[in-house]
Amino acid sequence: MQSRRLPILFGSQTGCSREVAERVARESLQFHFEPEVLSMDRYKISNLPNETLVVFVASTTGQAETPHNMRNFWRFLRRKNLPKDSLKLLKFTVFGLGDSSYPVYNAVARRLHQRLLDLGGISFHPRGLGDDQADLGYDEALDPWLRGLWKSLEKLIPSGRRPLFQYILPPTYSVRVVEEGKGSHKVQGGLCRNLSGEEVRGYGYQKMLLGRVVTNKRLTHRSNTQDVRHVEFDFSHYAKGSRKEEKGEKLIDFNPGDVLDVYPQNHKSECEKALAQLGLHPNDDIEIKLNPKAPKFLTANQPILPERVRALDLLRLYLDIFGTPRRYFFEVLANHATDPLHKAKLEEFTSPEGQLELYRYNNREKRTYLEVLTDFASAKLSLSQLVSLIPRIQPRQFSIASSRLLHPNQAHICMAVVKYKTLFKREKKGLCSTWLASLDPSTGQHFVPVSFSKGSIRMPADQTKPVIMVGPGTGIAPFMSMCQQRRAILNAGTPSESVGKIYVFFGNRYRAKDFLYEKEWKVLQENKEGGSSVTGFFEAFSRDTERKVYVQHKLAEQKEIIFDVLVKQKGYFLLAGNAQKMPTDVRNQVQEIIRAMGNLTEKEAKTFMFRLDSARRYVQETWS
Repeated sequence: MQSRRLPILFGSQTGCSREVAERVARESLQFHFEPEVLSMDRYKISNLPNETLVVFVASTTGQAETPHNMRNFWRFLRRKNLPKDSLKLLKFTVFGLGDSSYPVYNAVARRLHQRLLDLGGISFHPRGLGDDQADLGYDEALDPWLRGLWKSLEKLIPSGRRPLFQYILPPTYSVRVVEEGKGSHKVQGGLCRNLSGEEVRGYGYQKMLLGRVVTNKRLTHRSNTQDVRHVEFDFSHYAKGSRKEEKGEKLIDFNPGDVLDVYPQNHKSECEKALAQLGLHPNDDIEIKLNPKAPKFLTANQPILPERVRALDLLRLYLDIFGTPRRYFFEVLANHATDPLHKAKLEEFTSPEGQLELYRYNNREKRTYLEVLTDFASAKLSLSQLVSLIPRIQPRQFSIASSRLLHPNQAHICMAVVKYKTLFKREKKGLCSTWLASLDPSTGQHFVPVSFSKGSIRMPADQTKPVIMVGPGTGIAPFMSMCQQRRAILNAGTPSESVGKIYVFFGNRYRAKDFLYEKEWKVLQENKEGGSSVTGFFEAFSRDTERKVYVQHKLAEQKEIIFDVLVKQKGYFLLAGNAQKMPTDVRNQVQEIIRAMGNLTEKEAKTFMFRLDSARRYVQETWS
């Protein structure tokens, strides 16, 4: 009998690919497979030539970049000395997660699929590509891809058995209240122990620092409905020797274009209300252990949680109970609902035909785990199930808006406070931005857990090359960092003629209400002794004129500069901002400038743009 072992390897930056891999594993149990789920970098790649069947799930991050936990795996696969038949035994399929707002869509999955073919692998099921911009998100492509996957696998490895109707997994964790109302395990910024027995810093992340909020000021006018903040974090308490540098690495280590990961927490009063609803006291002492009955593929990829924690801290610091549930949560609820109406509705939500209805109820309205538990109150889940099903609070990433050379031991961010109403007029607030906005340094010292990550946008290594920077709204943040860095370089004595010119394009709605960093940009444009940091600054305020003017219109007005920088001087184009229409409109405008001024055909202009992408001379970093 053929082996039913099914390795599922994922590459994930934010956890989405891991979720998809675990869903593939859960469904595979219905078809009598024995799944193994690992990140690609945790998998022993020397075993790959002997594998006969593998499912790959890969995200594309940034501008066609490989996720952090598959980079070593991909680096090995790209070796030129690998024989062309290295993977001749392998039958594989790939599902990719990407964002069609980027010029190169789902690049990592496409490259992985092609490289596996190049090394002799055989694709037994068509590659699937999920789009974060789709109405139903990546599930829109994933659902039909999975239905086809099980049919393909049944042809490849017939089981001779009927599929199970549903397979609800045991909880990943075994959780119990060990002392009611007497919890003393209060998590702080020091060390705690995770379930693997490792000592880690508070909240369970290895490279976390505590930044002290020293400035938290509103940049937009009070009459503006959009609240945008400038927040400054200070780390001088580390520099003063209260903590030694580890392994020779600088603790405060980032470059222009990098991002600050901020680890938010749920609001205390809301957590207390949630605990009351769940029948828990804020000071209940909670014990968390891995469940020995849980499948290995779940426990192998478990997120870091403390062994003992107060109930209040569990909800405030760890569980994203005010986040929006994934579909599997509804599957488990359907299995536990005792009210016939609840059960029928939950089963509809988890059926292929009910996905649009689930999207309308859950995703579009941004329901929270707590709200769903309230709506389907007959579905009683144990504490073990809740801790296993509700994911960890994820860090939020913000482009750093400062230079270490001008602001030592500090990192600044530009943050829009998220607040909106859903289609049914339900008010929603962003977890991280609302929390950060509430931290007023005049009321005391506020320390925020943060870490630093590499961003997609970089200044060119050759600093003589000119750069065009386009940053509408808070997309201006990384360019403030870069221009401050240029100011510091000039201040240090670097001749202005030895650095390339910088042209900045900024856009927003009203000059009087939301001109972000107006004074700072004027200073950066001043022709000081060392020269000007910013050669040209062009503004587009869409609501100040009868005809709406956006950054792409300003690019058209400055077409000679665009053509000179990109074609004649072989310079760089950097773009940051919202991922809706703006990136496409800007790219189309640049392409039209190249076509018209270069007397090119449409096809030749497109080819030129793709060459810019390949050379990383056109780079964008966008967010939804």
